[in-house]
Amino acid sequence: MEALRVENLKKTYVSKNKKVEAVKGISFFANKGEVFSILGPNGAGKTTTIKSILRLVIPEEGKIYVKGIDISKHTSEALKNLSAVLEGNRNIHWKMTVFENLKYFGYIRGLGGKFLKERIEEVLEFVELTEKRNELAGKLSRGMQQRLAIAIALLPDTPIVLLDEPTLGLDVESSIKIREMLTKLSEKGKTVLLSTHDMHLVEKVADRVLIINNGKIIVCDKKTNLINAFKKKAYKIVFAGENGYINFRKYGKLYEENGEKILEVQLESIDQLYELIDKFKENQIEIKHLESIMVNFEEIFVNIVRSDEQ
Repeated sequence: MEALRVENLKKTYVSKNKKVEAVKGISFFANKGEVFSILGPNGAGKTTTIKSILRLVIPEEGKIYVKGIDISKHTSEALKNLSAVLEGNRNIHWKMTVFENLKYFGYIRGLGGKFLKERIEEVLEFVELTEKRNELAGKLSRGMQQRLAIAIALLPDTPIVLLDEPTLGLDVESSIKIREMLTKLSEKGKTVLLSTHDMHLVEKVADRVLIINNGKIIVCDKKTNLINAFKKKAYKIVFAGENGYINFRKYGKLYEENGEKILEVQLESIDQLYELIDKFKENQIEIKHLESIMVNFEEIFVNIVRSDEQ
C-alpha cells in the first residue's frame, strides 16, 4: 500500500540572476512499512525533495500525495501524517531537559494530557533515553541528541517519518543504535524516508533506493536488485610475482594483505575476466586464488553516479 507518492517534482532556485535547477522532474513512491532511501552526492537535490514533501519548499511543478491526500490542496490534513528530523538537530532546544523538549514539542503538535504523558514514556524507552530524561539537551552526546531529535519526531505517532542525514557525524556505536531504531520503525509499519550519505546504513536497513544526481533520477529500484546487478561482476585475484604487477593498478584496486598481492576488479563481462587472466599469463605472474565477491553498496553508488556523469 502506497504511503507517499511524488510526481514530476520540479524546483528551480534563482540567486543573483542565476538559475539553478535543483530538482528536474523527480517521481517515486514509498510503501507502508518501507525504508525508502534517497541517495546522491552533495547538490543532487535530496534535501530540496524532502523539504518539498514537508512544504518547507514550494515546487514550481509536480504533485505530492500523502496517504492519497494532495498536499497542495489539503496541506494541513496531509502534514498530520508527516514528521521529520532535518540535518543538524534543528528541532531541539539545548537549554531544556530531554523531558521538557518532548513535552514542549508535544504541545506544539497538539498533544496533551494523559496521551502525551504516556507517549513521552514510550518514545523515551524506544530511543533508550529514559535515564537521561532530566539532563539538559545541550549536555548530551551528539548521538543522544540525534536520538532525542528522532524521539521528538516520533511523538505524534505519524505513519510517515522523514530523516535527513540521521547518522551524520555520529560515532559507530551511535550509528548502530540509529540503524536499529529504523529497523524497528519499519517493523511497526512506519514508512521511513531516509536521505543519507551513509552507505552502510542503506545497505543494512533500506528496502528500496532512489539515486539522484544533478536533480534527476539515475535509478530507483529494490536494494537487493541493485546489489545483485553487481554481484557477479566483482572479482578478487590473489597472486604472486613482481614482474610488472604494478601495471595492474589501472584495472582496479591493488593492495597487499598478509604478504599477498591482491587485485579487486569490477568487470562488465566474463570475457573481460579472461582477457585480464591473459595479462597475468603474459607477465608470467602466478594467480594463486580467484573468487567472485560482493560489491558493497558504496561502490555501486559511485559507479552509477560516475556512469551518469560520463
